[in-house]
Amino acid sequence: MKLQAKVWSLFVVVGLLLTARAVLAGTSGKIAGRIIDRDNKEGLPGVNVLLVGTTWGAVSDPDGYFQIINVPPGTYKIAVSMIGYTALTIEDIKVNVDRTTTQNISLSSKTLEGQEVVIKAERPVIEKDRTSTASYVDAETIQDLPVQEVSEIIQLQAGVVTGAGGDLHFRGGRSREVAYLIDGVSVSNAFSQSGGSNVAIENSVIKELQVISGTFNAEYGAAQSAIINVVTKNAETDYHGEIQMFSGDNLSSHSDRFLGVDQLDPLNEKDVQATFSGPVPKLKNLGFFATARYNNSDGHLYGERRYSAIDGWKIDAFRHWFTQRYADQLSSYGRIPVPDSLRTGDRALIPMSQSEQLTFTGKLIYIPKPAIGITYSLFGSSGNSRGYSDSWRYAPDGRTKYSGYAHQHFLAFRHSPSASVFYNLRGSYQYNYSKSRLYEDTKVADYPGDSGYLPLGASDDQTGFVQGDNQYGRSKNVRKVYMVNGDLNWQVNRIHFIKMGFEAKQHDIHYNIQPMLETDLWKSYKYSNDISGKGLEFSEYWALMQNYWANWNSNYESAKLRLAGISDGDYTDYNRKPLEAAAYIQDKMELGEIVLNAGVRLDYFQPNAKTLVDKRILSEQIGREDNLLESKVKTQLSPRLGFSFPVSDRGAFHVSYGHFFQMPSFQYLFERPLDESMTPLLLAGATVGDPNLKPERTIAYEVGLQQELNGQFGVDVTLFYKDIRNQLGLESVKTVDAVGYYRYINRDYGNVKGFTLSLEKMRTGLLSGSLDYTFQYSRGSASDPNFLQVIEVATRMSGESIVFPERQILPLDWDQRHTVNLVVGLNKPGNWGMTCIATAGSGMPYSPSSVEQLALPDREFKNRARKPMQFNVDLKANKQFIYGKINYSLFIRVYNLLDRLNENTVYAVTGRATQNARLPYEQLLQLQMLQQGGQFTMNEWDNHPSWFSEPRRVQLGLAVRF
Repeated sequence: MKLQAKVWSLFVVVGLLLTARAVLAGTSGKIAGRIIDRDNKEGLPGVNVLLVGTTWGAVSDPDGYFQIINVPPGTYKIAVSMIGYTALTIEDIKVNVDRTTTQNISLSSKTLEGQEVVIKAERPVIEKDRTSTASYVDAETIQDLPVQEVSEIIQLQAGVVTGAGGDLHFRGGRSREVAYLIDGVSVSNAFSQSGGSNVAIENSVIKELQVISGTFNAEYGAAQSAIINVVTKNAETDYHGEIQMFSGDNLSSHSDRFLGVDQLDPLNEKDVQATFSGPVPKLKNLGFFATARYNNSDGHLYGERRYSAIDGWKIDAFRHWFTQRYADQLSSYGRIPVPDSLRTGDRALIPMSQSEQLTFTGKLIYIPKPAIGITYSLFGSSGNSRGYSDSWRYAPDGRTKYSGYAHQHFLAFRHSPSASVFYNLRGSYQYNYSKSRLYEDTKVADYPGDSGYLPLGASDDQTGFVQGDNQYGRSKNVRKVYMVNGDLNWQVNRIHFIKMGFEAKQHDIHYNIQPMLETDLWKSYKYSNDISGKGLEFSEYWALMQNYWANWNSNYESAKLRLAGISDGDYTDYNRKPLEAAAYIQDKMELGEIVLNAGVRLDYFQPNAKTLVDKRILSEQIGREDNLLESKVKTQLSPRLGFSFPVSDRGAFHVSYGHFFQMPSFQYLFERPLDESMTPLLLAGATVGDPNLKPERTIAYEVGLQQELNGQFGVDVTLFYKDIRNQLGLESVKTVDAVGYYRYINRDYGNVKGFTLSLEKMRTGLLSGSLDYTFQYSRGSASDPNFLQVIEVATRMSGESIVFPERQILPLDWDQRHTVNLVVGLNKPGNWGMTCIATAGSGMPYSPSSVEQLALPDREFKNRARKPMQFNVDLKANKQFIYGKINYSLFIRVYNLLDRLNENTVYAVTGRATQNARLPYEQLLQLQMLQQGGQFTMNEWDNHPSWFSEPRRVQLGLAVRF
């Protein structure tokens, strides 16, 4: 704790020393160049260069060089003036985050009074100062694309693979190896193993989206594969706004795969969003930007209500009665047939992947002086949803509901004490709350038809389809982040641009899992021993049992269900407050057209939790205080180096290298904390975390070449290699008294190699576009940190002995060998436009099995076969009408234009989602059993709608801009 206090004190001191012009770290670029006399080609000193519409500018030095630092991303025009020379205005100068836009200027000494020359800047096709792979998407491009969410933009970048579950993988890394930043503030979800962002960011908020998939600079940390850096829009100087609304539904011919897809509902998805920006009335130097969005979607996965939730209670009772009434006939029946009269469902189609979300973003920007700015940003969201499950397809009412809300607050202070120095200070509070449960209260139904959790349900023992039930899961997750960071930026001279900064984050996590469980008495006496089905009709038996259940609580003085408690293995409840901190320094050296980026980063992590001293001690002693020790502080030093130089006047070569570290997810770091309450019974088979885990480490190398072709096309070829160590994995541990459990450790390894080839057509006239191809090998010892446990559970269910495969390097689940993205746009601004996205990818790995259901050894067969390739086409078209100062835009978006069934999950015996395979005798046996059960067909059993990508979806909308 003393060390923690010292670290906090250090950051406070650094913050005071830096006490704050600019926006936040990683949110601005630079304009630089040389101004010369057009006649003699000599540098001109003392020339005024001003960014029109801003207070930013510079004066050229004795050699004619100028630099304007801390320029937010966007498109600008600059005014250049000097006594005795013709004034010049250059338009359409594009600035990107972390990039230097070079604009060399020549002035003519032949002047006429009041004369001004206006020219348009030539946008460079290549970025000669880029030392690693990065892509940029601005607001104008986002508006043209057929995309609805930020993730849809990100997955179009070279080197990104979308896994079967929808997670994004950058250059072969696990999905959580990505850091998310908004206006220089880290918003990564450090808790979840899936990663992601704490903030729900909308496309309408984005001014520029930067995706760094190469070896990023030292200012970026807590990531191994990529940086997603969002710069949000600022306040307009005049009032501007937009209202957009659309609705849509799936329009598909695949009714054999998706229930209800042939029944068009134009309001299946409804979306309304509004944006407004401008100056705050009567308050000088204060502006605002605000946007809100409401989305309500029923999704594309539907169920059929054949069974009401209450039906399961009666069906279970029927089966219990049947085994007593016809005990001597069970062998001839094989299965117990369920009469249709026990089903009370109305066969209505029920959405099973529905969601509802409301988001809001607001910014206040106060600029009391040209060199000082203060920004407050608020991000808020709330939503609820239900997840699809194949087993609940015909009894969809009893599924758990998921809901949550979040709000994040950013406060930033910027100051430019001189034209060559600026610094930023900011603080952030981030709050995320989520919960899952079917009902808010824990009331249990006393009898069939009563409200509350149902203590009895039924499922088909052959297909696994639920025939009436409800889910008992209940969880709550509260995550708070208190953050402070800052950076100092100094343009020392024409060559050196030094940046140094710090960051500290205090996490506060409360995680609770407390499901409903059956009481011991209910498990034993849910059916009365005094009530027998022999000699009774089912209606008589049912009436007696209803009376028995109605009086259960008073007769047994016990509830049927209860909340899990500390003595249950299903129970988890903990609060942890880990601390993260970092400091870095980097230097961008621009030696003419040669650029060198060098930096180093120091990361610090304090788990603030205890770890095991002896993991094999007697099981009853494992959680004792004397077997627990405070986890060690982790520090890591990460060097980063990038180098770029021209190979011609239209080409540039770059090399980069770096070490990247990231702590394992808090979800697994603090899994099932050990304390005095841990008993041998609870420990057996449990999975526990370890707060003393080491950071996961990646060493990355990159070599690339950019080449301009005929002034309109740019080609980028990049080769990359990554060595990944200390990845999270699982070990099996056995105590000295033979109690087995599992523990997360740093054991997994991976390596990735490949190249990307990108071709970009700059927007000239109507046409623009890009094409990128990625070839890569993504291999490792495990795709999932729980890999060994998954194997163990499957083996245990099969009745065989537990066998752990030895570690080997295999294709990872997202090892897509070939990935292609094509974007083509035909757009006439202010009139009409059409943009098409086509994506294709080779099949990802799966583990085959034999139709004879033989156990195939993992060494030879794990991820050795390939699923079918993926292909998709999306389209957006719009037509604009301008009346006065209002722009009306009608648009249509079509996702999966060709209505292709992409197979994300497949049967292990066939490698297809569309077809299962069984031996002839097994097929006949299963068919006979289905007919005896009388509830489901073979096609219904073998069809899994969630294994396919979404069918064609069409949206029609209107946008009004003013």
